[in-house]
Order: sequence, then structure tokens, then C-alpha cells
Amino acid sequence: MNRKNVIDGKLMHKMLMSGFANLSHNKNYLNEINVFPVSDGDTGTNMKNTFGTGVTALKGARSFDDTFSEFVKGMLLGSRGNSGFILSQYFLGIREYTKEKNTVSVFELSAALQYAYQVAYKAVLNPVEGTMLTLMREGIKGTLPKISADTSLKDFFDILVGEMFICVQKTFKQMDLLRDNNVLDSGALGLYLIFDGMKRALCDDLQYFDCEQSGAFPVRAEALVKNVSFFRYCTQFILRMKEVKDNDYFVDLLVKKGDSIVLAANENILNVHIHTNRPQEVMDTFSEYGDIAVKKVDDLFFTQEFAKLQQRKHKGFAVVAFTSGEGNAILLEQLGADVAFSVPFGHSPDEQELQTLTEGFLKENLIVFPNDKEIQERFRRIKWFSNLQNLYVVETDGLPKTFFTLSSLVFPDTFENIVKTLESLRKKRIFQASIKTATVGDRVRYSGRLENKTVANEDFTALLDTIAGEEALRPYSTVVAFGGKHCHRSDADILCAHFEKNSNLEFTFFDGRHHAFDFIIGAF
Repeated sequence: MNRKNVIDGKLMHKMLMSGFANLSHNKNYLNEINVFPVSDGDTGTNMKNTFGTGVTALKGARSFDDTFSEFVKGMLLGSRGNSGFILSQYFLGIREYTKEKNTVSVFELSAALQYAYQVAYKAVLNPVEGTMLTLMREGIKGTLPKISADTSLKDFFDILVGEMFICVQKTFKQMDLLRDNNVLDSGALGLYLIFDGMKRALCDDLQYFDCEQSGAFPVRAEALVKNVSFFRYCTQFILRMKEVKDNDYFVDLLVKKGDSIVLAANENILNVHIHTNRPQEVMDTFSEYGDIAVKKVDDLFFTQEFAKLQQRKHKGFAVVAFTSGEGNAILLEQLGADVAFSVPFGHSPDEQELQTLTEGFLKENLIVFPNDKEIQERFRRIKWFSNLQNLYVVETDGLPKTFFTLSSLVFPDTFENIVKTLESLRKKRIFQASIKTATVGDRVRYSGRLENKTVANEDFTALLDTIAGEEALRPYSTVVAFGGKHCHRSDADILCAHFEKNSNLEFTFFDGRHHAFDFIIGAF
């Protein structure tokens, strides 16, 4: 057994090249299982290209610091996409911890990995569990108790890669979207493949890990459930700052402009990644603080994975819906919407954003189901100012009305007949109630709202009787409930039992995953 426990520049070069080869071999598999943060099918490509710019920058074997500095500089300049950006920040963290070292010991490397995951976490505005961030943290966390001062480099990587393998297998249970599709997180798996390749270099193992042939991972669902990003453009740029400011200053300029925000400053270089509907506006804002050296804007709606945005379910017209919650978006598409956009919690899209999202649909007959009165009014303004006779904006009072109205339409039919049906349903009264849960100390309090009536109770069943009892629902025959992202399973069971005991009602519960309420109830 090789008891050498330090890495020099020559060995690091060899390990990085092997990690790149292992990652590259599985690029297509990573693209195929890529559903988070958006289903754009490019995580494998972005990770390969990012890591590839790092290994291309390697000039020769010298000290560990020389080799790793060249590699990281290349990665930072060539990072691509959300996954590539996070990956480059992780390796930047390793480089910062090992700066000026000719060789790095197992002990120093283990400490560097702990530091590196914190650097990566800090760069991501809203870290999500079940991603490569989780693997960065949990992989080294599980490794530390199993190593000592005498642990060899080979043994260290055997343990680390083993812990990473366990962590990556758990990712599909840690996120709704991964669980829906029975896939692992592609970014986390990509990171595992890099370290597995680095481990193979220590053993002179020329074989690749083959994800498709390994049989170690869950079988992907035949038809992927793919979320369509509410923000259309993947925007990334590097800013050479005139005046160095902290990250929080720049975060404030981004938070209302999009999501998937990753931001990191290294000396006077600021690296920014964001999914937004206004890429030029974002870059114009940042150009006031320095010179944009590198920029890249990709239209997520024209990737292969978003091909359904170019397809139509209906002949002669399209149906676009806006809603809250990824689960509700999936449901509305199943009911007949060509695409349903899940509006991020707290975000209120203006007319420009709405036109950006529906640009491809506005050229044809289009039926829009707004999420609320504000979006409804903005689409009416778009119709009026652009004189779009082909646009019909459905009146909405919220999610239940959208659900029941869309459910009532008969497809296939002509645009004219669908509009006549919508007009006839416009004044149809639909029951709607919502419930929020709050914890005060060790006590849970529920508040419910029905039209202009608000009630509260510490007993969930009593609250249901008040806002959605038999008397309130007597005029209706069908009830649906949409569960929020943070609703408790026990409350959902009580709610289902409450309605299912009423034999006069047809009841269905959906996992809506919206943020504003724990439950939204509708009746028709």
C-alpha cells in the first residue's frame, strides 16, 4: 500500500486530468438527468467546460500552489452556468486555503475541503439541499471521523469518495423535483465523478466510472417532469471593479431581478451568475461599478430541454397559465396548458417581463390564465396597447378558479368556441379559502380566510368546520385542496379526512408546493 500522504504539483496535475476525464466520459448522462435548478439539460456540459478551462490552463508540474493556482484561474475565467460557477468557487476555496504551499498533506487537504465548501455556500444566495453544495459539506463531514494523522493519501481518497457516493445517492430524496423524476442531482453527481477520477489517478486506474452501466443509481422516469424557468435568460459576467465593495452590496442589486443567483468577489474581480428576464438591464447596472470583461447570455427557452415551449397541445391556439408553486404548474399543464409558469414567491412581474415570457405565443391565438388581478390587468394593458385581437385574458380570482375553469374546457376545440365557453364561465361562483399555520412558542395556531372573513383557532379541525364546513359547501359538489410547500403531513391527513367523510362531495388533494399558504381550498 502506498503510504505517501502529500500531493505535489506533478501529482495534482495528474489527478486533475483524471478527474476531468471521468467527468467528461459521463457528460451526456449528467445532461439527461439535469432537472434542477432548471431542466435545461446542460449541467454536464457546463461542468465539463468549466473544469476543462482549468486543466487547459495547466502549464507543467511545479509546486502544488503553482499548479492549483493555474487551474483555478482558468476555471474562474471559463466557468459556465450555475453548476460551473459553484464548482469554480469550491476549488477557489481549496486554493485559498493551500496558497503558497509546495506540497499539501492529507491533514491540510481535509482542512482545505472544509474551508472550500464554506466559500461555495457563501457565493450562493439561496443554497438548496440535495445539490453539489450538500455533497461538498457532507462528504468531508463523513470523512473526518475516519481519518488520522497516519492516513495515507490513497486511503483518504478511498474514504472521501466512498462518503461522497453515499451522499450523492441520497440527493433524489432531498428535493421534490428530483424525487418526481427519480433522478440524482446532476451537479452533485458531477462533483463525485471528479473526485472519483482523482482517486483513480492515485491507483493508476485508467477505467472510467460509467454512470449508465454502473447500476448504482435509480432508474430515471421515462418522461421527465420538467420545470420551465420563470426567468428566461441565464446571464453570467465578470466585472473588473473600479472600487471594491462587499458581496452584500451587489446582492441587493440582484435579488429582485431573478433567481439562481451566485456571486463572488476575488480581489477586484466580481463574478456574477443570475437567471433573469432582463439581462441587459442587469449588466448595464453593474457596468457603473467597473468594466465587464467577459459576458455570456443564454436563452433558456431555446435549449433542447425546453423544446415543449416550441410545441403546441392545441390546434390554432395556445394556453399559457401563471400560478404559484411548482406542483400547481405541473398540474395546470396536465389539465391542458401548453406551459404554466410558477411565479416566484414575492415577485410581481411587470408588463415587460410578461411579454418576454410569452413572446413566442403572442404571435398566435393565445389564452392566458393570470395568477392574480395584477397579472390580469397587465395582460389587458398589453392587449390594449398592442391591439392584440388574438389575445384572450381569463378573469381570475385565484388558483381554484383557474383550476376549475381550465378543467371545464373541452379540448380539442376551436379558439372561438373556447373563448365562448370561458365567457359563459366568467361569472360562475367558485368557493375559495386559504389556511396559514403559525407557531408561537410551543403552540400552533391556524388562521383561515374565506372571502372577507378571517378566523383563527388552535384546533385545525375546528377551523375547517368554520371556514369550510358542510353549510359553506352545500351549494358545491366538487372540492379540491392544494398543499403548500411547508404544510405538515399530519394537517394534510386531517384535511383530507374532513372532506372525504362527506359522501356528497368529490374531493381531491394536490401537492401544490406554493409558498404563500399551507392550504388553498376550492369548491365548484
